[in-house]
Amino acid sequence: MKIGIIVASQQKESQSAKVGAFLASKLKEMSVETWTLDLGKNPLPFYDSTQTESNSVWQGVWKPIDSELKSAEGFVVVTPEYGGMASPAIKNFFLHAGLVQLGHKPALLASVSAARGGAFPIHELRASSYKNTKICYIPEHLIFREVEHLVNGGEPVSQEDSYIRERSVFALKILIAYANSLSEIRESGVVYDARFRNGMS
Repeated sequence: MKIGIIVASQQKESQSAKVGAFLASKLKEMSVETWTLDLGKNPLPFYDSTQTESNSVWQGVWKPIDSELKSAEGFVVVTPEYGGMASPAIKNFFLHAGLVQLGHKPALLASVSAARGGAFPIHELRASSYKNTKICYIPEHLIFREVEHLVNGGEPVSQEDSYIRERSVFALKILIAYANSLSEIRESGVVYDARFRNGMS
């Protein structure tokens, strides 16, 4: 099994990337292969409708990512909270990636906040990013509040650090269970009909 980790900070060095690396390490401990797309280190061009498989954006930037997304059986989406919102980078990602890459695959949402926030990006992505991608967010999510003091390597330094580490393992186990189950649903063929590619509005 392979899980793709999408790190949605727009900074080259970020707390979101730290969280993504931590979650990847926990998945590897469960014998799960991981692949990470860090949108701070590898920003995507802003999406526009002229980006097709025949142009340079597809060949040079998106094609390698497309291949990795298609081969993943589930995802972890890590986004910072910017002004009470998910990052522009992750919204742009969901315009590039769609049904073919993400459809009917489970995803765990993880939000990162420098302070005590972090809930709004979870609500925003659950509300707006699934319609045409048909990504399946699992009921669990993670919020890394005051993230500078969390998952920094070594032993936990606080009760909250211990809590989020343990909850992360719990949530990742659920993600893996969903990934195993949803693969059977995709293979059944019932989820694909060209007439109904997009969700209803």
